[in-house]
Parts: sequence; C-alpha cells; structure tokens
Amino acid sequence: MARRTIQSPGVEIRESDLSLRTVSQGTTTYLAGFANNGPTDEVVGISNITDFEQIYGGPRTPAERYFYHSVKAALNSTSSVLVNRLPYGSDSGQGFGSKISVLAYPTSGVSNNEFTGNMSLSGTWLLGKPKQFEMDQEDYLKLKNGELFTNGWSSTAGPANTWSSLEALSSAAVLVVNKGQTVIDGTFNGYYVGLADNTNINPASAFDAIQSVQTVTQSAGTAGLTAFTTVPQGRFEFALTATPEFGDNPAAGSVSQVMEDKITGYDISTDEFNDTLNVGVFKLKQSVFSKDANRLDYLLEEGYNGSIGYYRQINSENGGAPVNFFLENTENDSRNIDIIVNPYLSDQTDGIKLDVDGNPLKRIRIASQSLSSNLANNAALSAKAGISSAKFNSIVEEIKFADSLFPLGSYGETKLNAKEIGSIPAKLERALTRIRNAEKFNIDIICEAGLGTINTYMQTASLTADGFDDTKTTDAIEDLRTSNDLSETAKGEDARTNYTTIFNKFATFCGPIKDGGRGDVLFVADPLRQILVNGKNNKIQQDKNKNFYTDIYWALRHQFELANTSYATVFANWMQVYDNYSGLYVYVPSSGYGAAKMASTDAAVGPWGAPAGFNRGIITDAADIALSPNQRQRDDLYTANLNPIATFQDRGNVFFGQKTLLKKPSAFDRINVRRTFLYLEKITKKTMEFFLFENNTLFTRTRVVNTLTPFFERVKADDGLYDFLIVCDERNNTPEVIDQNELVVDIYLKPVRTAEFILVNFYATRTDTNFEELIGG
Repeated sequence: MARRTIQSPGVEIRESDLSLRTVSQGTTTYLAGFANNGPTDEVVGISNITDFEQIYGGPRTPAERYFYHSVKAALNSTSSVLVNRLPYGSDSGQGFGSKISVLAYPTSGVSNNEFTGNMSLSGTWLLGKPKQFEMDQEDYLKLKNGELFTNGWSSTAGPANTWSSLEALSSAAVLVVNKGQTVIDGTFNGYYVGLADNTNINPASAFDAIQSVQTVTQSAGTAGLTAFTTVPQGRFEFALTATPEFGDNPAAGSVSQVMEDKITGYDISTDEFNDTLNVGVFKLKQSVFSKDANRLDYLLEEGYNGSIGYYRQINSENGGAPVNFFLENTENDSRNIDIIVNPYLSDQTDGIKLDVDGNPLKRIRIASQSLSSNLANNAALSAKAGISSAKFNSIVEEIKFADSLFPLGSYGETKLNAKEIGSIPAKLERALTRIRNAEKFNIDIICEAGLGTINTYMQTASLTADGFDDTKTTDAIEDLRTSNDLSETAKGEDARTNYTTIFNKFATFCGPIKDGGRGDVLFVADPLRQILVNGKNNKIQQDKNKNFYTDIYWALRHQFELANTSYATVFANWMQVYDNYSGLYVYVPSSGYGAAKMASTDAAVGPWGAPAGFNRGIITDAADIALSPNQRQRDDLYTANLNPIATFQDRGNVFFGQKTLLKKPSAFDRINVRRTFLYLEKITKKTMEFFLFENNTLFTRTRVVNTLTPFFERVKADDGLYDFLIVCDERNNTPEVIDQNELVVDIYLKPVRTAEFILVNFYATRTDTNFEELIGG
C-alpha cells in the first residue's frame, strides 16, 4: 500500500484506475499489385475507389486490372484497405539497381583532451561527412563475414579524402550499407539516411540535426564519389529544421524534428546515452500535394536508436531480461540498411567501459553546424559533448560536417514508360517486409490479387518484358489438367512450382511466429486464371472438349497440392466484372471478394461467423463467375479444401465454403475458427501490454483475469465461443516462473463450429404413436 503524504491530521484522497478494458478493432485488408502510376514501395490507405484512381490511375493492362478490381472489391465492405504498388522494371523493378552502395563515415576523436586516431581509446568521437562506394553481392558477403579487408579492420581512423577503394574503408568508423539496393533517380526520388547524436535531444532547443539533403547525379564506382550535390531547399514541400515545440513558428513534421524527437519513444538526452545514435531512413518522393511535379515530400521509412558499443544493453520494453542495444542489431528489423560499426570503435573485445555513475566513457558525436555553434556558446554542452569548441573546429576542417541526409542508394536512371513485370517474388518479398511490423500495420487479411497467375504465366512462357497477356495460356498450365501425378520434369510441375513460389511468400509471411511469420493474418489465395478461363471470356466449364474433373478439379488440386496451412484459404473461382477503362467485361481474381465477405461478416456478427451461405455469402458486385459447380462437384472441391462459389437460381452467386488449406482434421481447418483465434489473440496481446512491468502478485494476476473475462464473456454471448477458461494464478505462475520475470496466462477456448451439413430426417409413424415415447423424452 502506498504511504500517506500528509504529516498532520487530515483527509487524503487517492485515485486508482482499475477501469482497464479490452478494445475491439475493425478489419483491415492489404493488397499489393501493379498500377499505371503512383508511389511504389509504399503502403497507402485507401477509403474509396476514387482515391485509388486519383493516386494510381485506372488500369491499362491485365496485371493492373487484377490489382484495381481486387481493391475495388475489398472496398465494397466495412474493411479498411491498405495498398502497395509494386514497381515495374526488371528484377526488383524501377527504383532498384544491381549494385549495393555503402556510405562510409570517417571519424576523428579526442581522448584525454588530445587528438587521437586510435578508435579503441575512450573519449569523444566525431563522425564526419561520408563517402559513397559501390560493391557487388560478393563484396557485400565478404564484408558481412569479415573477409573484405586483407588485414582486417583498422583501429586507426583514416581521413576520408584518402579513401579510393573498398579496402581503404577498413579505417572508417561506421558503414551504412544499402542492402535494399535502392537507387536515386534523376529527380532525386529515393532513400536517404541521416544520423543524429543525443546532444540535441532537448525540446527547449531548436530542431536542427539535419541542415541539408545531399544527393548523387552519377554512378559511384570503386573510387567513390568525390562530392555530393546539394538539393535546393526550394524543391521541398517540407522543412528541414524547426524552432522549439513551444516557439513562435514551430515547423511540425520537419526532418530534424523527426530525427530528434520521433525516432525514440524515450528520453535519450541523458549521459547514459552518450554512446548512441539516432538513425533515420527517409524516402523522398514526388509530392502529391503540389501542382509542381518536381516538388519533393518525405516519408520516414525506418527509425532506430542504438549504441555503438558491442555489449551495451537496455531494459526491454516488453519486460524480462535486458536486451542487446548494439546499433548493428537493427539489420534484422530493416529491409533497407545494414549498419556496421568498426569493431575497435564498438570495443568488441572488452566492451565500452562505464564511469562510476554508469555512463559510457566513449561518446559518439555527429560533426554538425549546430554542435559547432552550441560549443562556442554553451560551456555546459561542451562538457556534455566531451570536446571544446577549438578542438571541434580543428577536427571538422578535416572530416567535414555530417548533418545532412545522404543518399542511401547510388544513381540510377528510371524508365518512365516501361511496364516490365520483372521478378514478382523479389518485389513481393520487399513489399511484405514493409508490413512485417504488426504494431505499425494492423492487418487482418492479405489478398493475392492474381499475382500467382501473373508470375506463373510469365515464368512458364519465358517472358521477361511487358508481355503478360492473360488471354493466352502456356503448355505448362495446360499440363496441370491431368489426374496423374506431376513428374519433376513435367511442364505442369514447373507451373505448380512457379505458383507455389508466390503462395509460399504469402503463406510464410502470414503463418505462425515460430515459423517466421506474423502469426496474425489470414491469406486469401487465387486459382490460376487459365485453369478456369481461356481467351478473353471463354469458360473452361463450357468447353465441350473439356471435362470438369480432369481439366478443372485436378488442375486446381495440383495447384494447391503442396499447401498445408490454416493461415491461408482459397475461393476456387474468378469473377467477371465490367471494366470502365477498357469498356469490356473481364475476369478478375476472387480474393478481393473473399476479403470483403470476411470484413462484412466481422461487422455483422464477428469473425466467428462463416463468410459464406445465403445470409453472408451472396455476391452482388460481379456480373458472372467463371465456374458454377453442381452439388457433386462442390463436394469434391470441398473435400480438397477448395471453397466453391456457386450460382443458385433466384439467389445469384454465393460463397459456399469456408475451409482453410490445413490438411489435418482440426478446428483450424475452418475460416471462422482460425479468424476467431486471430481476433482474440490480437485483442489479448494489446490488453496484456498494459501489465508489463507490473508486480507479479495475486493482485496483478486477479486484475488480468478480471480485465479479460468481460471481453471473452461478450464473445461467448455473441455466439463466438461455446465456453472459455482463463487461468492466471499460482497454478501456472509458480515461484520458478515468477523468478524468471514472467507472467503466464493460459486461455482455454471451445470455438464455435458452423452448421455446414444439415441433415433433415422425416419419419412416417402410426396414427397412435406417442412422440414423447418415440424420441425417448
């Protein structure tokens, strides 16, 4: 119990907040695909199809139609929709190159008030203006494995003006490697990186960590770039610097404010963090808010804070044991950069030593104009920085200022008119990595949107340019039409392999956390178009030379033969819609429609409802479907975990199945059960975050149960569960568990099953039969 604060007789009022409750959330659907224009490599929220058209334009090609109409279908629900335009171009697409660029930051330091070049000594180390180099994949792997430099890393800081090869970078202090292989185009669009130390992290001071944007206008080469080009500030829709938050003219959202105030969620201005850097990865892109096409806006792509010390630790925000705080560890979270610190600067042998107050004896500072000014006018800051104004000015003459955003990629031309499909797996991998952070991107459903069809056709037809034509087929897809096993050398095996490559990207991403997935998303896959439709609008089902079982059923079975996961489902059909841009009826994937039905079901009854049947599965926004199976055909499709969409007289087209692609008999072989668990797990996780760092006592454990129980009771009352049990007491929180700083909550659920098979029995009885006796009542 808290002690009283009054010291003489009186009444003291105390307030405790025991009102914590669970908070529900809406459904969010994510789609990636090709579009005519608009930002690439960026997740954008779309509220209606008009917004999509204004940003990405109308569809002009089959690939663009798949994306457009899948988004349009998903919007026909209560779902929030996030989209990501994949770039056109070979390999990873426009905005990406074949080389890996690296920014090498030089350093010079002061130890015991004297200049030093030995990075293993304590003291203050200034990072100066970097130089940019290019390397290939082989050199990059050598760098990662510590094999790039003949004599290993150098402990002696070298001046950047003497670096003329990759070998010379052994004397650099910090390397920022562009592992994403992004490039800067002729209008300066691309990714940039900025660094800031903790001397400026003070809301009472100006936000001025970033003074300019440096870019490249030519390829690097092994000798590195001798100079960057400064982007004129008149090109920006944003401010680089800002006055204090309470000043007369605060420039909210300036790059410097983001660098100093937004990247970390905690105060790093104290001496404890003198060895840390803020790292911001920004995307500069064409502004959508200006009529001037040359104006640039920015997006903070990634932000990290970490120590240059190899063994530095910090308390985990999730509780438990302290976690490593070394800056290099950000590589596991970043899809764009690797940060490599010279092992002598990071003290990999013994670690950065601490003083009696627990503060690091090695400081890292950015050579900046603001630091120069502050050192000259603020003695206290000079002491914090660990360097005098005179010594700073002497050092900066050699290493130059580094208070800029520097180009993360090398220079690369952009082909504005090309619509080359390129490598869909590589593009999809990057797009999915962008949304891996579940805290930032709350996503419930991901749609394939026909990407598997595009990849399978492009690969099996051996096309590399903009040759995707969905009215044509290939021998490989035709070879799927067999009840025989697919041999390893058959073209049909090639078709399945090329589709499975795309399927596995999605399924692994959505799958269990223990298998490297997010563990909180359901993937909706699509069958290959050519299995169901040939030419422009020729249904395979209506082809007199085709047979349902050989040409459709077995082809679909072969396509999904290797799939075995409860985190994915497929609706075995394609939808016919009218396309305003071509003036034609076209067939588009069903995954967007499936996602819309799930979102509508969530709003109507909850994720425990089946998104199928005559109550929740009727399709109103499609003119026709490619396949309308009868009862026997639906039986066979459903047995193979392929959800039918069927046509019923007077009722239209209806989703008529809700199986996942899990092969073993389990409650999770149904969509409603899988999505119920995903929903409950998300809500529970968000609720339990408020119990982090609470004492593991009977009071806390009781609060956990009391907070969660009303939510699960509501779900039960809404027919979402048959029953549940929440255990959080001494039975699962033994002394051994408590000593590990862990709190265990066990939740047992009886998920609701749906009535998919209704058996009605009619009995004829004698006139004098007693019904109560007949049924044993």
